[in-house]
Amino acid sequence: MKWLIAFIVIIALGIYGFGIYMFDTKGTEVSFQSSDGNWGDSEVLFKGRNFEMIVSLFELYKIRCKVTNATLQRVTDKPSIFTPSRWFDDYEQKKWQVPLAKRHSSLDNESNYPTASMEHCYNNGATKEELALATKRADEYISSL
Repeated sequence: MKWLIAFIVIIALGIYGFGIYMFDTKGTEVSFQSSDGNWGDSEVLFKGRNFEMIVSLFELYKIRCKVTNATLQRVTDKPSIFTPSRWFDDYEQKKWQVPLAKRHSSLDNESNYPTASMEHCYNNGATKEELALATKRADEYISSL
């Protein structure tokens, strides 16, 4: 009888965990890179790190590093139909409109590049003016998609 109770508890916890995952998910987290391969970042949806923030950080990279010709590229393909998070994705979202590209070899093992401890023009801090300009450019880019 004890094994039956234990089995029921395990099944109940599994169903509860699956339900939390299914109804609390915000869809697929997408990774992005710059076309020049010197910047990359990813969404972390449960922390509020969303597409709008990623685009602002990309625009800040272009400002801080004086890169004018780099474009934003998506490196995450649409997940398989068998992936539960896909069921919650809205492929009309702006993040899915960013052109898909193959991940640069410099970014193969990095979700965020450059890392904060690395010596890089992006990691030198930004002024209020740079942040405001990056936000403005990000808003313009997102509305153009």
